[in-house]
Amino acid sequence: MTIKEVASQLGVSASTISRALARPELLSTETRERVLEAVDRLGYQPNLVARALRLQETRLIYVVIPTLSPFFLEVFRGVERGARETGYAALVGHTGRNVQREQLFLDQVASYRGDGVILVTSSDPAALLARRKRMPPVVAALEEIEGLAAPAVRVDHRKGAVDATNHLLALGHRRVAYIGGPEGQVIAGHRREGFHLAMNQAGLDPDGYPYLAVDYAVELGEQAMESLLTLHPPPTAVFAGNDEIAIGAIRAIKRVGLQVGRDISVIGFDDQRLASLYEPPLTTIRVPTEELGYRAILMMVDQLQGRSTEEDIVLPTSLVIRSTTGAPRA
Repeated sequence: MTIKEVASQLGVSASTISRALARPELLSTETRERVLEAVDRLGYQPNLVARALRLQETRLIYVVIPTLSPFFLEVFRGVERGARETGYAALVGHTGRNVQREQLFLDQVASYRGDGVILVTSSDPAALLARRKRMPPVVAALEEIEGLAAPAVRVDHRKGAVDATNHLLALGHRRVAYIGGPEGQVIAGHRREGFHLAMNQAGLDPDGYPYLAVDYAVELGEQAMESLLTLHPPPTAVFAGNDEIAIGAIRAIKRVGLQVGRDISVIGFDDQRLASLYEPPLTTIRVPTEELGYRAILMMVDQLQGRSTEEDIVLPTSLVIRSTTGAPRA
């Protein structure tokens, strides 16, 4: 069954059938429903590849993420919500922090297998700059990509880290350690800078305890906290680079018989779903993950349709106080 045969049976033009499938808002309700009923009854399947080649438009957006963690899937949830509202589809591209995989997804879109890429952090910003003349439409989410002229929807990771550290200092902590994310990762670097800034402003040494850089995983946070517990004196508070690291630290503290929030305070970053579900519930810095994804897809659609858009949107983080932070013991 071809589009011309469907049109002939309905007594309409082929372009009317095409509009009903691709831009239904352009047709009256009566015409749209009549066409869609006929398409279902006759079993017509549009050739999306041919349509994309003809129009150079797939209405498909790649959302490229480094891991399939709940944090990044929340960003995708926001993208998918915006895609439904704007008539686009969203597809996850998982890189596993592999720069070749990231480049592959960019090449897919550059070859008209997608319309644009929402890049939720980059595995290698330098590799992006090296191919800047061959870049498809890109929106950066969560962090900007320095040197690449791509609009961004992000949060201020430094300010969030300052707020987290200041919360611990306001409670009276002076022996504060920091377990950060992987060395060389841009976001991890910004969060560490915020910790240093707040400690320096308080007249405290940010390097009073060894800086431990680990990947964003519970077991690695647990191992890092075990190392801190061997020091004399141990810290009375720990700022973790994300919630998974923080929960690993809590597990290590609880295993040696100490009470989180009284003997040692712990604060995380991101406010993933597990932060409120864990026992004790985790104090953390909330990142508006779903809103980041939602605003990023709207920015991408504006870019694709030639509308003016903001180049840099910074969404606010916020401190969420739960049970894992409190004043240090006397």
